[in-house]
Amino acid sequence: MLRLEGNCHCGSVDLSFRCRECFGMEMYCKDCILKCHRHLPLHIMEVWNGLFFECVSLKTLGLRIQLGHNLHDHCQNPRPSSGDDFVVIDVNGIHEVALDFCKCLTAQIWYKQLLRARWYPATTTDPCTTATFSVLEHYHLLSCESKVSAYEFYHSLARRSNNTGLIPIRDHYAPFMCIIHEWRHLWQLRCARRGHDPGGINATQEGKLTVLWRYALFIAIDANFWLKRKAISSDQVDPGLNVGWAYFVEERQYKLYLNDHMTERQEHSSCVSHSAVNMADTKSSRGLAATGVGTVDCARHDMKRPNGVGDLQKGERYLNMDYLMLSTLASLSVPVLNVPYDIACQWSKNFWAHMETMPTHLHLPCENLNIRYFVPKFHIGAHIEECQISFSWNFGKFIGRTDGEAPERGWPNINRVALSTKEMGPGMRRDTLDNYFGDWNWKKITALCM
Repeated sequence: MLRLEGNCHCGSVDLSFRCRECFGMEMYCKDCILKCHRHLPLHIMEVWNGLFFECVSLKTLGLRIQLGHNLHDHCQNPRPSSGDDFVVIDVNGIHEVALDFCKCLTAQIWYKQLLRARWYPATTTDPCTTATFSVLEHYHLLSCESKVSAYEFYHSLARRSNNTGLIPIRDHYAPFMCIIHEWRHLWQLRCARRGHDPGGINATQEGKLTVLWRYALFIAIDANFWLKRKAISSDQVDPGLNVGWAYFVEERQYKLYLNDHMTERQEHSSCVSHSAVNMADTKSSRGLAATGVGTVDCARHDMKRPNGVGDLQKGERYLNMDYLMLSTLASLSVPVLNVPYDIACQWSKNFWAHMETMPTHLHLPCENLNIRYFVPKFHIGAHIEECQISFSWNFGKFIGRTDGEAPERGWPNINRVALSTKEMGPGMRRDTLDNYFGDWNWKKITALCM
């Protein structure tokens, strides 16, 4: 205090306030600290109380934030937020602010005023909670790299606001989750250039929000039983936003097909006793809406395929895997398809017969398509000798040194989100995993180009 003692810019000697965010540690009077922070309303202030510096909000000091106008313009018809109680979630904490919307004749609707200030509202009707674009971008990147859950991130921000544990932090976790869900979805739409389509985002076709390498195609099939989901919520309560536009298949048609064929029993293995085959109908699903996910990957570039991911209800049933395989190939026309699968020796036997039970839009042209089946190199040692010869990559033509283990390399990355997605409703979980798969594909493509 002695070192910083002096006069304020305005000449006042009442130097009690400082900003914890601004560069430097100059002391200010109340009027000057408010004037300096009209355009920095989310900075954290401190006031000297005679013994120590304590945090004080700009709202308490009297700062009001005006939307709908430039900084130095005066609003003729300001309207306070509901109850004059507005919360902003930012990178440096959770802030209670005094906010005025503009109700002038030319004013935009309230949620648009917030968006133009780069604040994302939790609702479009009478919003009272927002998150800044900065914190959303920060969490989005952090979650893609570290797989930190939204719960952990939000409560870190809460402790950033007050880490003593003596003052209760108002709980805005639920609104933050809604914002994150929408932000991920909008980010995918933006990256897929859907914002300028004359038909709007509803004209988006299935699988068009995916990130792909488009010059070669090897298809790998696998299942992951880490990515479970508890039997909580429902599609009616928590509908997805992507509706088949990215990596997960369109849920309604998928479930209709499964329900129509759920009583069919899976034939047992004629190779060794593969658990994936023989236990597909008996895997426990108690308390679970999904025991895991089945996926179809590009085996050459280790990337998820569009409409190639779907929930499993029991084990790794042909019923599920056939649907995912045909869904991702529905819009493609290729003469030769190389398909590695851990149990390709069994699955390939009746693939064409299974296809006949599928919706017609998923049928492949049998006469113009040559499918070659392989067992991935790490797994082939567990098969009988006949399978090791018939399904070996080493004896196939025009396949290079492909090993077929692409899905296995991606599981350690996505398994880190299993604990958080397990607790989500169906729609949010699908959209969240879609977003993580898109980030994985994007990093793969950029790395291939370097």
